[in-house]
Amino acid sequence: MRDGIFVSYSHSDRDSLGQLQQVLGKVPEGIRVDLWDDTRIAPGSRWQGEIKEALDTAAAAVLLLSPAFFRSQFISDHELPEVLGAAGRGETVVLPMVLAACEHSPVTASYQSVHDPALPLDVLDEAGRNAAWQRLSACLTEVAATITDETRIGAEMLRLANDVVASPDVAHVLDKMSRAKADPAFEGNEKMRENTLVFLEGQRCQAAATLLMEEIKRTDLTPARSKAVVRMLEQVGKDQELALRRATELTQDFANQAMAMIKEAKGADGDRP
Repeated sequence: MRDGIFVSYSHSDRDSLGQLQQVLGKVPEGIRVDLWDDTRIAPGSRWQGEIKEALDTAAAAVLLLSPAFFRSQFISDHELPEVLGAAGRGETVVLPMVLAACEHSPVTASYQSVHDPALPLDVLDEAGRNAAWQRLSACLTEVAATITDETRIGAEMLRLANDVVASPDVAHVLDKMSRAKADPAFEGNEKMRENTLVFLEGQRCQAAATLLMEEIKRTDLTPARSKAVVRMLEQVGKDQELALRRATELTQDFANQAMAMIKEAKGADGDRP
């Protein structure tokens, strides 16, 4: 589910950002815009998760092509492969704009530039540049027209799921679940491993539900975000119900096994002379 616009550019090309922001300011309300450049790797930040989320929910990707764009290791390693991969799957519309003369064929050979790539923006007069930005605005408006309310809710559910997984309480439980799955102490006793995992699943659901209940109290939620929270609470409730049901089944299995062992032991005592 994609309801956003992803903008990738080199921080060296920020002179073009003012005109781009004017275009983005005309995009219909409710369309999320994520601008990323090669300076946004902050120490300790969750930038890899943030950029993946932005890319995973991008209905369109605006690429401001220039020599600096293609020199950027951040762009070449993290942004461009994701954008082109999503575009190749038909999930994202790629909208390239050539700011300055560069070897832009890695992008423009497959995806039509918003304007004639042989005439970069820096060689156009003011009227020519304005016309190019207007074409970009028209393209983004077309993309925005395809985004439905259900699409927005779906995209918000993806973002919300990422927020839940990244929360300290849920992350702590998920770490314990990961360790339990690999714990050699459970080898030969998979029922005990499953019982532990079911118990932890209940903890995960409780931690997720607590976070979601806090989220729904916020007064700044968009309608799509609000509906996403409600739907995720419903899903967490179903997950918790399944975990409880399986925990009950496992408990009954253990009880039955214990009773069988007791009967067997009593039978063995009765056979003694």
